[in-house]
Amino acid sequence: MNQSAMPLKVLTACVICYVSTLAGLAIGTPSTQNPNSAGETAVSSGIKLAHPEVPRIAALEIKQLIAKKADIVIVDTQSAENYDMWHIPTAINIPYISTANPADRELMLVALPMEKLIVIYCLCEEGTDSARMALELKRLGYDHDKVKVLEGGLIKWDEQGYPMIKAETPQ
Repeated sequence: MNQSAMPLKVLTACVICYVSTLAGLAIGTPSTQNPNSAGETAVSSGIKLAHPEVPRIAALEIKQLIAKKADIVIVDTQSAENYDMWHIPTAINIPYISTANPADRELMLVALPMEKLIVIYCLCEEGTDSARMALELKRLGYDHDKVKVLEGGLIKWDEQGYPMIKAETPQ
């Protein structure tokens, strides 16, 4: 997708994701306090991954699981407004809003099945919000190997031409 064709709201969401990453760095979240910690940023294909200790899963693998109607849970971390604009088919929306009360999000997270593969994605390629949500699930007792972040986020998924539910945007 070329940037000039992106709807304004999607571009805004990209900026918000980037700013939230910078805000996390500025306030010294646990992943950035110690540059040698497991939460430090790693570089993969030119993209700095947020929380590289969180397992990733390739978009092609998710596409194949969806096609096989595998028993997985896909979680979209975008705001409800952005989720309504575009998301992966079968994805449920649990927004990751860093300034919101985490107890509210936790109530939604604990409702997720512990025995299924849970794939979390956000808009950005770094996986900032999705990795943070994956870490929250781990703290809530979910199996590390059953909670994964979509490599490249929704941007890369869309660039690959994989199935998307998109709202029509007025021209």
